[in-house]
Formats: sequence, C-alpha cells, structure tokens
Amino acid sequence: MPKVWGGRALADTLGIELPDDGVAIGESWELFDRPAGSSRIRGSDQTLAELTRRWPEELVGRGVPLGHDGAFPLMLKFLDAREALSLQVHPDDGQANGDLGKDECCLVLATTDEARFVHGLRPGVEKEQLLLALESSEVEELVYAFRPEVGQLVHVPPGTPHAMGPGVVAFEIQENSDLTYRCYDWGRSREVQPEEARDVVQMVHNERPPVERSTSLADGGELLLVTEHFSVRRYQISHGLELPTKGRYLTVTCLDGSGRLGWRRDGRAASVPLQRPDTALVPACTGTVTVEPDGPVDLVVCGPGAR
Repeated sequence: MPKVWGGRALADTLGIELPDDGVAIGESWELFDRPAGSSRIRGSDQTLAELTRRWPEELVGRGVPLGHDGAFPLMLKFLDAREALSLQVHPDDGQANGDLGKDECCLVLATTDEARFVHGLRPGVEKEQLLLALESSEVEELVYAFRPEVGQLVHVPPGTPHAMGPGVVAFEIQENSDLTYRCYDWGRSREVQPEEARDVVQMVHNERPPVERSTSLADGGELLLVTEHFSVRRYQISHGLELPTKGRYLTVTCLDGSGRLGWRRDGRAASVPLQRPDTALVPACTGTVTVEPDGPVDLVVCGPGAR
C-alpha cells in the first residue's frame, strides 16, 4: 500500500518484496477481509472472505464475534512510518457507521534515531483546549510524544489521539476496520476530518510512555496484551511449541527465522513451511498446531479477545 509517509524499510526489516519503481510503501496487509479485497489462501483460489462466510463457526469459533457484514474480525499489517502518520483517532464499535470500530496495537520492530510515537495528551490538557486546537499547529504542543524502542507494544484504544513516526517499523494488530479520522497532518495538504474526530476523541493523558508490560507464560511465550477484541502473544524460542486453539481461531506470524507449522488431519500428520514474514491462520476447528523451528524463531500469535 503506497503512502505519502511510507518508505522502503519493509524490505530490509522483514524481507518483504517491494515494487521495483521505488514508490514509498507504508503498509503491507498480511491478513485482511475488506469490501475492496481479501487475503487469498496460498495455493488456492479461495479468499479469506469466502471461507469466513461459508464456514464462520469452523473458522472463527463458536461465540466469537465476526466483523461487520460477517467479515473476519481481525486485520494484520506491517507498517513503515518513515515519516509521521497524521494525528488521528478511531471510533469504537458503538460509534462506527458501516464498519467495526478500531481497537489496535503496534509492536515496534525497528526504529531510527528520530523515532517518535504520539499517544494521547500531555498532563493537564483540557477537552475544550484540545478541541479548539485540533485543526492547527497549536495541537502539537498538547499531544504527548515519546521515543519508542524495539520490542515495545503500544496499545491504542479507540478515541486515543495518536500518530506513529517518523522512523518506526511496526507490526499492527487491529479490529477489521478502516475508519480513521485525521485531526491534523503536520502541514501536509491531505484532507482532515476534524468534526468526526471531535465526536469520538477521548481525553487520554500520559506522563510516561504508555508501553504494555508482558507476562511470562508457562510455554515459554510472553502475553503482551488482551483486549475485548484480540489477544497478542510473542514467542522468541528455539524449541518445539504446541498451540491449542481451544475452539477459537489463531494467527501465527513469523517475524524472524523459519520452521514448520503442523497439525493432524484425518489421523495423519500434515504441515506447511513457516518463515519470515509469513502469517498462518489456524481455524478454530483445528485442535492443536505445533511449531517445529529450524533454529531461533520469533513468532507473534494472535486470537480473539476477552469478550
């Protein structure tokens, strides 16, 4: 996805093959089910959209909420914010019109010396002050910014004023939504939606970087985040791993290394290769999958949230 704020770092950081024309690439959509297009299953003519609507319970899981119009509920992207994204906010599920709301988080994969992440507001900023400054450069003095570090996970709940970049490459886990209201675009000429932003903005104040703390898991992983919409785990391991689905879908994204993802089908073992930057979707009807790494691997495992 070409973006004015993008660059070419997805090739160096993740080995993603980019177009040869040198265009600035801001996003690589790894798992998506949107009205304009959907992930295609490797080695098949079927799309994620077709599978979700044909076998929703088998794919997503009993009781797991689907996205808008029966879509898959999650969306996974890699982002290259060579320059700053706009200052923006997203609506929640109750405020979204014709889509889901957008709860999201970003796992920082690479940074430059000038890396920056805007998240919420400085202490003491009042709502009327923010609303008056939203469309002007005065808002730059009100937002809270910090320098993100590689490995940090930043949660951006709906309504939080935020902007990533410059100098950040990240893995983004989000609700399946494309609703973004730009408040301010740092002097660029793109369209902004200040009135929509005013309707959904939340007064999120920060005194220190709002970085999530992980919890160690018995299987060698780290639990990074659980919201009502998704869960995120990370495994930086060299040993074999079992991942039970418990009747709910999983996604497995390989950030580094390689191995095989295996399961049992009709009583027989089956597997597929998994390497950087692959994403595998494990259907809810699969009991357990195994990861057999070739050496050190870095995996992010996502699933439904706590609701």
